[in-house]
Amino acid sequence: MQRVLIYIILIGIIYFFIKKYTKPFLGSPNAQDTKPQKPDGEMIKDPQCGAYFLKEQGVKGVVQGKVMHFCSEECYDKYFKRMSR
Repeated sequence: MQRVLIYIILIGIIYFFIKKYTKPFLGSPNAQDTKPQKPDGEMIKDPQCGAYFLKEQGVKGVVQGKVMHFCSEECYDKYFKRMSR
């Protein structure tokens, strides 16, 4: 019985060391890496659906001579149809 207990303790110690020293090599996130990152670029609001998106990732369109930015082609089409009426 004592032998089994010693094996369990040894396995636990080995597991602890393996987990501790392989963490940096496996790319586990640090507490600093889990913070939300601030997006690079300007966030703007879609005039059709109201979603916020990065300006450079959106769709640029001209509606009634005015350059506007949309989150997707679908929102651009809906807005263009609504304004064309």
